[in-house]
Amino acid sequence: MLTTFDKYLLNRLVHTFAVFFIATYGLFVVIDLFTNIDDFMRDGDSTLHMAGGIAKYYAYRAVEFLEMAGPTLIILAAVAVLGLLERHSESHPILAAGVPAFRLLKPLLIGAGGLSLLLVLNQEFLMPSLAVELQTPRGGNSAQVQKVDPVYDYTNYLMHIDGREVIIEERRLVQASFNLPRELARQSYALEADSAVFHSATDNHPAGWLLENLTGLFDESLLTKEGRERVIPRNNGRDVFIVSDVSFEHLYNRGRNLKLLSSKELIERIRNPSTGFMPVQSQSLALHSRVTRPLLTLLSITIALPLIMRRESKSLIMNMATCALVLGVFYGFFQGCLAMGSGHFLRPDLAAWLPVIVMGGTSVWTTGYVQT
Repeated sequence: MLTTFDKYLLNRLVHTFAVFFIATYGLFVVIDLFTNIDDFMRDGDSTLHMAGGIAKYYAYRAVEFLEMAGPTLIILAAVAVLGLLERHSESHPILAAGVPAFRLLKPLLIGAGGLSLLLVLNQEFLMPSLAVELQTPRGGNSAQVQKVDPVYDYTNYLMHIDGREVIIEERRLVQASFNLPRELARQSYALEADSAVFHSATDNHPAGWLLENLTGLFDESLLTKEGRERVIPRNNGRDVFIVSDVSFEHLYNRGRNLKLLSSKELIERIRNPSTGFMPVQSQSLALHSRVTRPLLTLLSITIALPLIMRRESKSLIMNMATCALVLGVFYGFFQGCLAMGSGHFLRPDLAAWLPVIVMGGTSVWTTGYVQT
């Protein structure tokens, strides 16, 4: 049960986090807007219309900024709360009453856990649902039409999938091109169509692409035995269905921008590595990082308390500087592990969990420095 002082610390933590978020995001908006103001200015637009476009653009970017800076702001808010406690000697009556200093961690960890849960909800629900808006360029109305990122389908013997553009709302690939490998066709053979629509797997048919209005004649005799099982012509003679696990999202930026995918989508891609081993490595690293991020936030607060409320201290400023240095080193270590995981020098799970192990050990080691 939370005491009155616990609620006081909890409210201060949330308030400080909100102030930090508004201040930092406001600074980001000012710098970004003045740097790229020309992108929002279009001929014929009124000032009011331009202001509306700017407000809409940065309203969506607030979701992205929260995901990017949220963990750091939570730690900074906790450090600020602890610093203010020491600055105003509010912790001294607690310690004089025989309450251990680590009792102050309870409301801070509860508050940090609640804010981390907010970040999880933002990552898992808000960002995937706003993926199109978050890819809209400055001054653009929407990102419903995007450039294609060609991919190889590893479940179809490196079949190459390409096209001119994708229409996100219709899940349609315009001017589609599917190059069949030798395992599916007796010679190099490309199926081209005006468009292709991806259909998810159901009880009646597997996942795959329906190529609509083929360019040229389809010669079914060129298909191998396996090719006839995976390339299925329609009765109208103009459409072909190709069995494939490469989904629509693989073909544009959302498939590469992992922060726009929910954890459920990441798990599905890891279990079904249709685009090869290398993307699975980065997807596994992103998934493990999402699990460890709240833990690292809580461990950072656990380390910060004994460094700020040190038993033998020359000054609060020195304590705050030491805390900032230590947490900065751990942040660099965490980023270094992620970089080594991305470069395939470390396994994805080890790259994500090694900082947790190191910081967990450090949090135990620093307990002897705290005031009593």
